[in-house]
Amino acid sequence: MSVTIRNLRYFRPGFELRIPSFEASSAGVTTIVGPNGAGKTTLLKCLSGLWRFAEGTVELDGADLQSLGDAERARRLAFVPQEHAAAFNWSVLEFVLMGRTAYLPVFSAPSAADRKIAAEALSYVGFTRPSDRPVFDLSSGERRLVLIARALAQQADILVLDEPTTFLDPRHETAVMDLAGRLAEERKKTVIVTLHNLDLAVRHSGRLVFLKDGGVVADGRPDDILSEDLLLRVYDIPMRIIDHEGRRFIVK
Repeated sequence: MSVTIRNLRYFRPGFELRIPSFEASSAGVTTIVGPNGAGKTTLLKCLSGLWRFAEGTVELDGADLQSLGDAERARRLAFVPQEHAAAFNWSVLEFVLMGRTAYLPVFSAPSAADRKIAAEALSYVGFTRPSDRPVFDLSSGERRLVLIARALAQQADILVLDEPTTFLDPRHETAVMDLAGRLAEERKKTVIVTLHNLDLAVRHSGRLVFLKDGGVVADGRPDDILSEDLLLRVYDIPMRIIDHEGRRFIVK
């Protein structure tokens, strides 16, 4: 499954996003990075169909995003927000079962098969607490895993994650990004992520897209495009890139 953008333009007062071309496929994790206000979340919400854009097209495996109904879009693409403000204190299993909504007839309850899919999604993301635990009782790291499990229950081939490591400690940051990599490698998902942590982005991404002021500054494999000059141009502060034991670290 692929996501293709052509001549996308999104405008709001004081900001304009312009993406002439963009394509992501299941060949690894694509990570979008850039300073605050660069347009990272705006881009994710446009390519996920959450925000309508003025010009251009977004295609999900060749199908025009804006021509798809809500259920069909949900079967193709799952969006994972930074946080989810639940209106009710659902149990974990009930919350993950919401990912099955696109497959249920109107006024129908989830079936035993739906519950099995939800339970398997929780197992895959490594959630080990009882599934009847209330979502309000979860830690930030646990909530992030449950949000990803809900997206997996949608069985969509495209997963879009907005800042999935925000407010997490280093262990949970690594666990979430390792999970994103496994989803791309083992389940052949097209995984698109936004991150602020550049070290995580370099370590876990097959491709980096640098945004600034609503436009793409650089796009490619980390080894091919990452440089101190690029970081200065994007972030307006000098940074050093250090190679140590086969890994690259960015020092501010």
